[in-house]
Amino acid sequence: MANAAAHRLGAAALVGGVALAAEYNQEEPTAKPLIAGSLAWLAGTLPDILEPARHPNHRQFFHSLTVAGLVGHGVYRAWQWEPESETQEWLRIAGIAIGGAYLVHLAMDAMTPKGLPIV
Repeated sequence: MANAAAHRLGAAALVGGVALAAEYNQEEPTAKPLIAGSLAWLAGTLPDILEPARHPNHRQFFHSLTVAGLVGHGVYRAWQWEPESETQEWLRIAGIAIGGAYLVHLAMDAMTPKGLPIV
């Protein structure tokens, strides 16, 4: 469970920090960085939910560089999206926060001796 806490904390700090930096020059601060960080904390263990760590070699497709690339592309597209409604803006924030948390998790796993598989 120590890894779960580290994944959640890392995701919340990085995603929340990016969201805070993104609205740095706005006149009125919003709750978006706090919400993005909270969503990232909740999603910080998503790869392990999809592919539980039941054995040392559990890192397969959902822990792969291929999935990291796909999720990264999705986060980039969400970042570029210009929503036309408040609902779309919240969907954009959720997509960036959850995708960002997934990428933080994979980045943290990639720095271990086991690393990540390509596929």
